[in-house]
Amino acid sequence: MKIGLVMLIGCFLILVSQSYAATPDSEGYLRIESVTISLMPGYADVHVEYELEDAFRVLAFMFGENDIKSRLLQKLAFSNVSVLSMNYTAADLQVYDVQPVYGDGLYWFPAHRFGCEIPEVVISTNLSTERYENISALENGIVYY
Repeated sequence: MKIGLVMLIGCFLILVSQSYAATPDSEGYLRIESVTISLMPGYADVHVEYELEDAFRVLAFMFGENDIKSRLLQKLAFSNVSVLSMNYTAADLQVYDVQPVYGDGLYWFPAHRFGCEIPEVVISTNLSTERYENISALENGIVYY
């Protein structure tokens, strides 16, 4: 009886999520609030803060976080990434799209297009910090050491 009720509630929430995600200009159940990219020699540390709809926190608790992880990676759109940790409000990633330039300790973080608009993006190197608001792409790459 309890299992049937849980399954019924789960099915209802999935149907609601599908209709919610199908509405135009909808972020779905996961909304990214900020992305902090710390450029390191050979990789980038990425810290993402996001918000989940309450109903999906229950689903994630019951069925696992795989859908949250795949939705997050889809919205960030990094191709060579490892998830170090994640919870219901934040995730830490390492991105390996960084490339060495000329072999002199210089690195190149290429231009990047996110899968959504992000309210705040902070990019820091050992020399500078840049802050962007409401962007969906980093138009230019960054050379750093």
